[in-house]
Amino acid sequence: MNSGVAQQQTLTADNYSHCFFRFRDRQAGISEVYDPDRGLYIYNCYCLEQTVLKELYTIEFDFLDDALIHINAEFGNWEFCDFAPQKSECGSCQNNGQQ
Repeated sequence: MNSGVAQQQTLTADNYSHCFFRFRDRQAGISEVYDPDRGLYIYNCYCLEQTVLKELYTIEFDFLDDALIHINAEFGNWEFCDFAPQKSECGSCQNNGQQ
């Protein structure tokens, strides 16, 4: 049931690779980084300033669950965004209102 109240979204195992948090010109999210010395991928929680592409914050985790807990706790109150292009919501679309 939809109560009309927007639910706060979080990064999850299903969306962390294409979603992020944004506040003004800052972006925070999780990326995967390969560690050749250990032969495995690690999860990098980051915050960067988008205008000059400067990394402001980074912390690495061995496990995705730990990275998700951290990023949602630190930046979960920022705007939730998706890299994926959004579907048009114009009223002139032939399929407007259809699922």
